[in-house]
Amino acid sequence: MRSLNRVLLMTLIIGALLGACRPDGSDPRAVLTRYLTATYRQDLKKAYAHLSAADRSFRSLKTFISYNSTEDSVVVAPLMRRTAFEIETLTIDGDRARAVVQVHQPDLEQVMADLFNSALSSIGSGIDPDEFDDQLEKRYRNRPVPMITVRRGFGLVREAGKWRVSAGWPQEEEVGRRVMEAGRLEESGEFKEAKGKYEEALALNENLIELEEKIKALEFRMKPAAEADRESRQAIERMLENRRRRFQ
Repeated sequence: MRSLNRVLLMTLIIGALLGACRPDGSDPRAVLTRYLTATYRQDLKKAYAHLSAADRSFRSLKTFISYNSTEDSVVVAPLMRRTAFEIETLTIDGDRARAVVQVHQPDLEQVMADLFNSALSSIGSGIDPDEFDDQLEKRYRNRPVPMITVRRGFGLVREAGKWRVSAGWPQEEEVGRRVMEAGRLEESGEFKEAKGKYEEALALNENLIELEEKIKALEFRMKPAAEADRESRQAIERMLENRRRRFQ
């Protein structure tokens, strides 16, 4: 009897594990993980299959691949494979979900600067496309490739019981137009108007967390100087207090 119970328990456990791993689209976190993994591994056909109906209607698979493929890039393709990510938060509201993801990726600007300087050190040398990985390995043999971490927002929608990634492509042009206009207003010192345009763009695609940060920065710049100085001092005091507690 005891042996039978153990068999039954193991069967239930295995069934639960298989159910959790089944790519049926019922778990938004799993769907986003599969989408990002496929994207960074350049399995773009698989990534495209996880997109919402609105996005797939707006942009074909062929166009998606042409936009996102890095296989022809001597620089980006080898580095893409080094990218990792971590889902920081995921909140569900009915048939919509929103995630914030930390993306750990090579600092492409720093890598290229290092390789360019290395090439300049030898007259007539350059980076052969077929030897880029070797060049990269030689340059960073005794130290890691410089990495940066960026935070990105992702939306998901539930369609016919399955979660899909919502990239927001249908709103892309309008978002871009408002962001460009906001940038011009910001440069001319019209912070209140710029903030309004950023808010309009964010309303079109609420997953653009970089716009949230822009809005917060503008709100700070719009505050009276005395209030801004007071908040800056308070932030410094909090930082010093945290450091003091940590080293007590």
